[in-house]
Amino acid sequence: MKMKSVGAVSLLTLSLSVAFVAATEQKPPAGSAAAHHACVQEEQQALERGEGFGLAMVADRNGYPGPKHILELRQELALTAAQEAEVQRLYERTQAEAIEVGQKLLKKEAEIERLFTAGNVDPIRLQRLVEDSAHLRADLRWVHLAAHLEAHGLLTAEQHARYQKLRHG
Repeated sequence: MKMKSVGAVSLLTLSLSVAFVAATEQKPPAGSAAAHHACVQEEQQALERGEGFGLAMVADRNGYPGPKHILELRQELALTAAQEAEVQRLYERTQAEAIEVGQKLLKKEAEIERLFTAGNVDPIRLQRLVEDSAHLRADLRWVHLAAHLEAHGLLTAEQHARYQKLRHG
């Protein structure tokens, strides 16, 4: 049986890891085991909190703001009470969905870890777990991107322009 390539999954994992290391103030030396462990730990914490950690950055940069950042900028955007309530509901729903998918992803990653820790890796089982993990990562990205799509419709054109200026210059 031919094994499928998981390069895209590895690239996504690497990209997320690099983003986490860049966000920390005290960085371990690049390429060190400490840097890798710091990235893994930060990713795990972000998944547990339901954070997007860059999964929807493409949307945010291109005029589709996320609910978390809209709420952070509520005063600068002069949100109405109705807008704020709707964005808050979207944020809470998104976070709950992201935590749920994130927990499933963490469980799959733990299973992969256990395979290697046991020292007897079955390639077929490993491939299935990696594919499951990749699907969960895609589901998680969709949760965050979908929230950006929905949030887009909650702001006026003026608020969109202000958001872009505040967040992206």
